[in-house]
Amino acid sequence: MIRIFLSTLARAAGAALLAFTAVAHAVTLNNSFGAQPFLDTALGGTTAALRPELAGVVLEDVIQSFSFGALNISGTVQNRVVRENGTGTLDFYWRILVDAGSTGGGIDTFRLGDFGYSFLTDADWRIDGLGSAAPHIARLFNPATHPSGDINFLFEDPPVPAGDVGSRFFFLHTDATNYASTAFYDLLGGPNQTLSSEFSTFAPAPAVPEPSSVLLMSVGLAGIGVVARRRMRG
Repeated sequence: MIRIFLSTLARAAGAALLAFTAVAHAVTLNNSFGAQPFLDTALGGTTAALRPELAGVVLEDVIQSFSFGALNISGTVQNRVVRENGTGTLDFYWRILVDAGSTGGGIDTFRLGDFGYSFLTDADWRIDGLGSAAPHIARLFNPATHPSGDINFLFEDPPVPAGDVGSRFFFLHTDATNYASTAFYDLLGGPNQTLSSEFSTFAPAPAVPEPSSVLLMSVGLAGIGVVARRRMRG
């Protein structure tokens, strides 16, 4: 009996330690805003072993081509949405690959707009995946001046180079359960940090009511209308 109790206690302690380790490795974005236009958070990278909650099913995996014509920089951005197995919440991933023939320099910054702040929990990049260059900074912009939700990932030391295996997957961890193609991103590249065109990408979306809930609401509103008309006639 004592052995069973100790074994159960050990398993519980192990699970608690695993949960604590996952939380400890979550990089919460600095949002202690005063008058600052933005705040930076250092990113150290993580793995599924350190954060097992990141394991999940890929819902979207879209590759978009970009080009800085005047600079001779081209490549692709991979957009990915993952639903976590344990919680059912969504993580949003991106990865940059610069074509080998690009001679105008690398990509310094990934600028994300209209992502929203309400579902955002933390950010990081994956060590246990493809690529080599990783963002060392996540820059969160002040909601007072950027209410739609703007976040930058900075690769300035070093940038994502041409002909390499691309960047690591970097991500925003959220507690959202729905998503839509409502955000956008652009890139800064080359020696003078030239701005690319804008591209659409995925972002958290509000929960969609169940059809039964919508039906009940409609019936309720109809009932209120009937009562109101009766009172007016009376």
